[in-house]
Amino acid sequence: MGRTIRSSPGIGSVAQVVQHAPLLCRRLASDGPGLVLVEKGRKIIRSDDVELTASVGQVVLVPDGCDFDVINEPAADGPYRAVALNFAPALFQELRTGCAPALRRIEVLADPPAAFRQACDVAVQAIAGHQVLPGVVAAARVREILLWLDGFGYRLELRGGDDLVARLRRMLVAEPARSWRAAPVAASIGMSEPSLRRHLAARGTSFTDVLVDVRMTAALYLLQSTDQAITQIALAVGYDSASRFSVRFRSRFGFAPSEIRGHHREFERNGTKYELDGAAPMMAG
Repeated sequence: MGRTIRSSPGIGSVAQVVQHAPLLCRRLASDGPGLVLVEKGRKIIRSDDVELTASVGQVVLVPDGCDFDVINEPAADGPYRAVALNFAPALFQELRTGCAPALRRIEVLADPPAAFRQACDVAVQAIAGHQVLPGVVAAARVREILLWLDGFGYRLELRGGDDLVARLRRMLVAEPARSWRAAPVAASIGMSEPSLRRHLAARGTSFTDVLVDVRMTAALYLLQSTDQAITQIALAVGYDSASRFSVRFRSRFGFAPSEIRGHHREFERNGTKYELDGAAPMMAG
């Protein structure tokens, strides 16, 4: 069976991230709290004019609503590898933690205790393992990670409901392939379409910009975390044309989807550049 994203409703999701080239991904936005366990290579994060590096065995803590740039740097003997654990919103209900302040920026646990890493492995298995656990048991094993972090002085939480862009992104990311329209989306969050567009414009963005960014970010994660063909990923994020998706992806990130997996090849015909992703040629933007 190929790589895929494993999820458990109301608890979270787990994926093995693999990247073959040290590509700079700018302006990523976290649409929920989570952590990354680096297994091979290193992760370089730039946020708020601060650069952090996470190497093998270290843990990256990602708060909800964080914007950052990232480079997943392969090792000398193979691609970058990590495990990404994302926490479901329901997991935070009735969670009793201490008095640690809410985490607002990405942090790196440079020397996590062995017991914490073991707890992370147990949490990952609770979601992605072959053993079927009762929901309350799986949730308890994943919540233990949040309690550990609180003990370290890092409290992960969900963003407040008054952040319009956050609410919009959370709605769109649940179904990136859906044919979203501004008017019904605005109605669902209790405002008119002109009001939605006006509020987004005040934030320097638009409904279309947010939708495209959500779709491209979702596509990036699928490219890193699954073995789906690029044509499948295009469909999964709302594009029935792989070539149009590839152009949009390159416009957003500055590189072709195939480069994530180390399959970048291109040729030129009649003055037009094409890329091969191992299946069918796609026009590059």
